[in-house]
Amino acid sequence: MSASDALNVLLIEDNPGDARLFEEMLRNAEELLQRVDFGQTTAIGSRIHHEKRISDGLARLTESDIDVVLLDLGLPESTGLDTLSTMVDATEFVPIVVLTGLRDEQVGIEAIQHGAQDYLVKDDVTSDLLVRSIHHAIERNRQERDRTRRHEQLKALNTLNRALTDAETADEVSEFVVEAAAETLGLPVTAIALYDDQEGDLRPSRMTDDAADVLRDTSILDIGEGSGWGAFIENDTRRVSVPPDDGESPDHPLATELAIFPLSKHGVFITGATESGGFNATDFEFGETVAGNVTATLDRVDRERELYEREQTLEAQNQTLERLNRVNDIIRTIAQSLVQASTRQEIETVVCEQLADVGPYELAWVGERDAMAEELSPREFAGDERRFLDNVNLNVGDLSETQNPTAEAVKTREPQVVNNVVVDRSLGPWRQEALERGYHATIALPLSYENTLYGVLNVYAGESGVFNELEQTVLTELADTIAYAINAVESKKALVNDEITRLRFSVTDSSLTFVELARDLDCDITVDNVVPRSAGGVRYFFSTRGVPADDVLEYTHRFPAFDLTVISEYEEDGVRISLFEADLSAESLATTVLDHGGRMHKLYVEDGVATVTVDLAADAAIREFVDMFQTKYQNSELVAQRNKERPHQSTTGLRASLTEALTDRQLEAFQTAYFGGYFETPRERTAVEVAESMGISQPTFNNHLRAAQRKLCEKLFHEGSL
Repeated sequence: MSASDALNVLLIEDNPGDARLFEEMLRNAEELLQRVDFGQTTAIGSRIHHEKRISDGLARLTESDIDVVLLDLGLPESTGLDTLSTMVDATEFVPIVVLTGLRDEQVGIEAIQHGAQDYLVKDDVTSDLLVRSIHHAIERNRQERDRTRRHEQLKALNTLNRALTDAETADEVSEFVVEAAAETLGLPVTAIALYDDQEGDLRPSRMTDDAADVLRDTSILDIGEGSGWGAFIENDTRRVSVPPDDGESPDHPLATELAIFPLSKHGVFITGATESGGFNATDFEFGETVAGNVTATLDRVDRERELYEREQTLEAQNQTLERLNRVNDIIRTIAQSLVQASTRQEIETVVCEQLADVGPYELAWVGERDAMAEELSPREFAGDERRFLDNVNLNVGDLSETQNPTAEAVKTREPQVVNNVVVDRSLGPWRQEALERGYHATIALPLSYENTLYGVLNVYAGESGVFNELEQTVLTELADTIAYAINAVESKKALVNDEITRLRFSVTDSSLTFVELARDLDCDITVDNVVPRSAGGVRYFFSTRGVPADDVLEYTHRFPAFDLTVISEYEEDGVRISLFEADLSAESLATTVLDHGGRMHKLYVEDGVATVTVDLAADAAIREFVDMFQTKYQNSELVAQRNKERPHQSTTGLRASLTEALTDRQLEAFQTAYFGGYFETPRERTAVEVAESMGISQPTFNNHLRAAQRKLCEKLFHEGSL
């Protein structure tokens, strides 16, 4: 009721005289009429609707908004308390004031007990008494209505709270609350907007249909200026008047006022008043209560989610730790075995057996690549089902056409993982056979060291998802260790085996520094010796023919060298010859050869073409070495390959060949110095003392000793060893 509205009074009285009397009283008391309500709305005057029969009064109730009913208990259709009961049953929240001509106090009490708000004896009624009775009836009815509404709201809220105990996410909380608001809470205009911490704004999560109509095209949730945003940021409640919409019925607007309640860090709860005066105290407090319960539920959901995430994280960490310990145990065992392995086959056998022996791994095998034929076949394996490997060999076969993890590992030199064989079809034609044997995950790891691919390690597991990021990292490091161990074994064989394979390459690739230098300076170059440096890299001793040493020094910046020094420079048959010493980095040719199990035998450049001779163990991975060499030096060609026996000498023969190179006097000087303590630290005898014992001068002794040392070094490094 607005300030200009009249108080609507329904008078049900069959006596015309009494009816005119009450109408006159109300007209004379217009200045006293004031409706007591939440908004303290003032009624200007009254509007009286007079009916003579109970049925007509009931019909009027359905047609008009009646504020109070004045009911005579003596009507044609009904009399006494039956009349009152009929009216009470037909009205829900309209207050009733009983009018009677009887002065029986018991009747009044019974009328109150049957639902009347007040009882007036017609002969005693005055204007003031009538208005006061109407006011009291309306106020008592309002209070009763509020209590009833409050009771219903609390009942509905309890039901909602029970439902909220099942909510597991903020969206579920919003869904439960908005559904209850529309159906049982009596809040038809309700919305929940949650804070999106990714985007940094408020976004509607759920809303009733009426709320969607009210909030459409509004800026309530806008960052900065929006009332909803302000309530959220300031954590205080906002009340916003809603202007009437042209499409709304003025008598029944969707909402006249919005209350925006902050939900702590979660967002805001928005609800609207549908009565013309906005929120009354009861509904506003109820909105606060609902918002408080929603906040508490969202806090609980957050706590449970955080707890769940912590538990999941802890469980994952425990599983990761267990898996890491398991994998570390495997690697530790394998590493110990690798130290003792003396052949490539031993290394591969140990690796496969150790991996296949520990769950969830079921099968491990190492495939060997034939670089020339572009094929790959198993070398060593451990675990179940040899027939499976036969099919693998059959289907991997031609690497140029096959698409599977093993082939991809060869092509890309990167680990390839299939963590769920059931859904991942990249295993190709032997996927079905893998599943039949209970293999649900696999990883293919290239065994590569310094651009040399020694093969592919394949591991199969009986569980999906086994090869997570951690496991991949650890197994990749293991594969690198295996490749290094194979390289070390191959390198050792190249140094100590009696039988070797000697490869000769022709290289015109300018990435080989000596080729570029020889072409630019138009000279020939011979590498005389190579000495590995303890700090890494190698020391080269090389000579040039046909160019001054200073011209070579100008190319120092072109060498992968730490230092380049002229040892000597002289002419021979009119040709300038210069001897150099250079400390080269790990990028040098000799270092590359050593790192891949080989040993440089000779290197010389003539007419801009380098001839490089390399020794490998006879049973080394020749194909892999050639492939690596030609990959590094693309303009190179393998021009010769042959097996060669190293000469084998007995200890006696070696001693004889060494001493035969010395003169008697040189041998005497060497032996006297050695047995006399000259080479001890500190020296037991000086050069002067040794010379006196031999009866010669010190300079003569020094000459004999140096000549003997030089001849022994020539014998030891006779092959002009690189």
